[in-house]
Amino acid sequence: MTIGTSLFAALNTRAFQKSDAKIAQLQENISTGTEDPKASADPIRAQRLSVVNEHKDMLDRFNSNLIVAEKRLEITDSNLGEVNDLLQSMRELAIRGADASVTPSERKVLLHKATQLRDSLITQANARDDTGRPIFGGYQGRMDPFTEGTNGVEYNGDAGRHNLRVSESAMVSTGISGDEAFMGVDLLSGETRGLFDIVDDFIFTLGSEGHSLRDSVTEANTMSVDLAKTQGDAKWTMTLGEGANAVTISADLVSGQPGPAIAAINAVSTQTGITAAFTDDGDGMVLTGVNGVTLSDIKVEPEQRGEVARAYPEEGVFIQMVSKDRTSSGIIDQITAAGEHVADMRAVVGAQAESVDRFQKLVAERTVILDEAVSNLSDLDLAAAITKLQSLLLNREASQSSFVKITSTSLFDYIR
Repeated sequence: MTIGTSLFAALNTRAFQKSDAKIAQLQENISTGTEDPKASADPIRAQRLSVVNEHKDMLDRFNSNLIVAEKRLEITDSNLGEVNDLLQSMRELAIRGADASVTPSERKVLLHKATQLRDSLITQANARDDTGRPIFGGYQGRMDPFTEGTNGVEYNGDAGRHNLRVSESAMVSTGISGDEAFMGVDLLSGETRGLFDIVDDFIFTLGSEGHSLRDSVTEANTMSVDLAKTQGDAKWTMTLGEGANAVTISADLVSGQPGPAIAAINAVSTQTGITAAFTDDGDGMVLTGVNGVTLSDIKVEPEQRGEVARAYPEEGVFIQMVSKDRTSSGIIDQITAAGEHVADMRAVVGAQAESVDRFQKLVAERTVILDEAVSNLSDLDLAAAITKLQSLLLNREASQSSFVKITSTSLFDYIR
């Protein structure tokens, strides 16, 4: 079979291009020390390498999640530490404010400092992570979770905890919700209160000659009581009498109007020895006791912060009454409990950080194992590759020499 000169040249050019491509690929492999097996050449090794690389990509995603979790937990821990410091400063102010020797001008200074600390607490509660998402907002969006409302600071988030996947079967929490951090302070009395409710009661004690606030009042015979005006319906409970004769009554009142409370007090008068009647203006009640009158443990639901009642032992003289443990000394205990609660929440965040650290080590160990597997599957046999390269270069040189010699020969060379 004979072929023309142009076809012969085209076939050889194509062969040279293939040879050059093989040489270039081999040179690249030698320079990198790796060889990516092609499915057509080594399907089993190529499939294994593909599986290993998929696992490496998965570990990279886990590691990225762990980095996000680590940063978010660091910010959370730092903020809780700041909150604890602010509460400690408040406790110091509360101790000073409970001293009856504090002058009115000094009390104003204490009140100003306490208000600034409250503002700082709100700022810390609304802190955000690197992405701009609230740390203590739960699953809610990017709005501030804590805002000023008609009843003080309100929580607009939820109880959700953000979680990120860090292995095929495990997830880690990246912090705690604002509900956990600020809305669930357990007191020694067994009551659970919001941190900002405690702070607002503390500020009230500073702004109203707080050393004179009482949660229990006793008079020898008679005293008048005006209950605080609430917004709408509220459930009131209070204790009449003391010792074995003490009885707790409850009544549903509208805007603090005492009618139902008077009826409830009179219903148990045989046990307490205390009767109740309307004051002359009809807005308050007069308590009269055979053996004296003791009124204590006033509680309002929804919660009424600050003053809940005024007791008048005599005309023109009144005592501000607050709910149980809302006195100056009681507030000190509540601020202390709030600090302990924040410390507990910080311990929870610390445990979450330890979990993140543990998974980071596991991911790092698995990554090392997979890197070794990739190396075994893709590392180049350098000696064999160099030998093959030399062979390809030699063959290419011989082929090119033959091509040049053949193409340079003409009909006249054969005639001579």
